[in-house]
Amino acid sequence: MIFITYICSVIKKISPIVKIDGELIIPSSKSFSQRAVACALLSNEKSIIKNFGDSSDELTALEILKNSKSISVKNSTLTINPTTEIHLIKNELLFNESGLSSRLFTPVLATLTNKIKLNGNGSLLKRPMELFDQILPDLEVDFQSNNGKLPFLIKGPLKPKSIEIDGSLSSQFISGLIYAYVGSKSLSNQSIKLLNPSSIPYLELSLDVLEKFGVNLSIKNNTIQFNGPYQLKPCEITIENDWSSASFFIVAAALKGVLHFKGMNPNSFQADRKILLALKEFGANYYWKNDTLTVSKSYCKSFNFDATHCPDLFPALAVLGSFGNSKSTIKGVQRLFSKESNRAKTIVSELTKLGANIEIKEDIMHIYPAGKPIDFKVDSCNDHRIAMASAIFSLMLDQPVEITHAEAVNKSFPSFYKLLDSLT
Repeated sequence: MIFITYICSVIKKISPIVKIDGELIIPSSKSFSQRAVACALLSNEKSIIKNFGDSSDELTALEILKNSKSISVKNSTLTINPTTEIHLIKNELLFNESGLSSRLFTPVLATLTNKIKLNGNGSLLKRPMELFDQILPDLEVDFQSNNGKLPFLIKGPLKPKSIEIDGSLSSQFISGLIYAYVGSKSLSNQSIKLLNPSSIPYLELSLDVLEKFGVNLSIKNNTIQFNGPYQLKPCEITIENDWSSASFFIVAAALKGVLHFKGMNPNSFQADRKILLALKEFGANYYWKNDTLTVSKSYCKSFNFDATHCPDLFPALAVLGSFGNSKSTIKGVQRLFSKESNRAKTIVSELTKLGANIEIKEDIMHIYPAGKPIDFKVDSCNDHRIAMASAIFSLMLDQPVEITHAEAVNKSFPSFYKLLDSLT
């Protein structure tokens, strides 16, 4: 049993273990859930969303949906009743600390004629979102921001045009823009051309969810071509289990034993499924039996991985690389600067306390075999993925580690510590 001592509401003590062995059901993907909610908001038809999660980001999206739709919630299933059009109950909405919700729903809400105030809290208020200032006014949206940051004042309706957009800045915003175009009544034959696209798997996930609502789009020659207007169809959708959350336990299994992950989709569009490529190069074993993925420790070598299109894997892979037998590298560091923390800096500062030997050179993170810890207290900096990475790293040490602001995991994985404690 892994002993996790709860010192107070914001600190967790993680004790080392000898071996991990068990079965896990990973919670639903918040990225998938929020995209499904955005499509349900735009649809006038009945939608049923199953396996909806309880992370703070998902609950934020749910509150936005409740503000405009009649919804019943039973266990983890949402039933969204049909409507003739979107009617907002209130014209001030809160994104809390959800970066995806802010970037996904702002363009969608800009399709309405209401004057709406959009706000957030915590680290989200510091995250740059200049793309809204650059693009939305060109689409005839009255838009005001706080120097490229929240809060926003918007008033539509957004009117689609054929545009070119820097795809390296935010796939989340582009996903929101795609959904807004689909939801616009004035859409005809417009296109969005992506310059320097990144996080393509996340855009493909957005299109996959949209397809389940009856709208088929694709990316060809870095361009999304629309031939609207579109009518979203009734939809019953089951949210996939989350590869991003699974990545931390996948690393734990590769370093400390064996875990069976039930209910995973081997053909998922989720970008973080790519962790299996790094796992194979590292020398760990894994195999599929139907929808169950089994991961076990074998060799601990090294890997060279490009995370440009799946930057959420950086924290988990930084832990994995720290226990290899030679240097590992991860490309795509520039994607980390506007997360819940400056994630590149935080990975280095906090994991170094635990013995990690990491340096960043331009766009590449170099991870050398870990040395001795210099501290057994780390701070998540309110970043959920730093909290989880620190916890998994702690399992490898010889004495307990205290994680401050450990409650950050609630953003994406509220049951993280409970699942960690269940492993034997």
